[in-house]
Amino acid sequence: MSIRTLIKNLSPAYRTERRMQAKMNEIKKSIRETNEKNEYLFWLSQMQPGETMQQTKERVFLQMPKATGRLRNIQLAENYILRRVKEVCDNNGMELFLVGGTLMGAVRHKGFIPWDNDVDIGMLKHDYLKLRTLLENDPELVVQYCYNYREGLKVSKVKFRAVDVFWIDILVFDYIDVTEETLDRVWAETQRANKEHIRRIQELASPYLNEQGCRPQANSELDRQTAEFEERQMRDFPQFGHGDYFCEPINCPWWSRDERGIRKVSDYFPLLKDEVEFEGQRYSVWKHYERALGYSYGDYWKLPFSINEPHTTEFDEGLEEGFAYLRKAGIIELEVEGLS
Repeated sequence: MSIRTLIKNLSPAYRTERRMQAKMNEIKKSIRETNEKNEYLFWLSQMQPGETMQQTKERVFLQMPKATGRLRNIQLAENYILRRVKEVCDNNGMELFLVGGTLMGAVRHKGFIPWDNDVDIGMLKHDYLKLRTLLENDPELVVQYCYNYREGLKVSKVKFRAVDVFWIDILVFDYIDVTEETLDRVWAETQRANKEHIRRIQELASPYLNEQGCRPQANSELDRQTAEFEERQMRDFPQFGHGDYFCEPINCPWWSRDERGIRKVSDYFPLLKDEVEFEGQRYSVWKHYERALGYSYGDYWKLPFSINEPHTTEFDEGLEEGFAYLRKAGIIELEVEGLS
């Protein structure tokens, strides 16, 4: 043990901090155990004769009431975009699949999680690029990169052209040529590239920080600059674009937090076509999609510890104008509650 470590361990402040941390861990463990017991009792109280515990959970989640008012109107707007994108894909031999909380909503609720305001879809890169081209001249929708300047994130969204408030997110995946022997090394290299990509966006976005609103911003100048940077980065990764594995590209904002890393194509594809229902429409999903949900969320049949609407502040600006556009265009029939 070094002298510095010894002095640190003898410090009263350090010992007090360690005791406090140990006590906090005990409290967290106790809360977790209490929640688990309460949830188990809740599910027992909901069981009907002849039901298994899993059947009870499926029934209760499916019977949860849908959102109402403002939140439901946001969901309806996003669902309209989702259906339009599916229509474009179906008519042009392209595939999209539900991922993230949207996939969980389809499995548990056959639609939106009642407190969710987000739609996530996945596409392979070649289909995604084709979608961008097909929507270039679409009078209603557009695919745009949007940036969170402070966090250095670049997200691909499908949005209404006329209003900057409703969208769905696209998670893009690409093939990568690795073997079991090279996978760990290539993954580490791409992780470093991902972090460098985030730092570069933060650097390029510094002049726009004062313009940052509550939601990610479209920025054509950043599109140009990041495209040049990404092209240079990709020269170091000839593995992308082919192979028996796939992953999210190095410019994906969620990738550096994804412990699943590079995945085998045969474990997820071919897609199960029109396997799940979401808001009355059938959608494709990954093969073994329930396993994928488990990777992301653990036991996704557990009751959430807290229920809140994600991305709340992103809808603070222009929401009423967005609702007015949807009503005037006759795109969707909005719920009355919460519009005033």
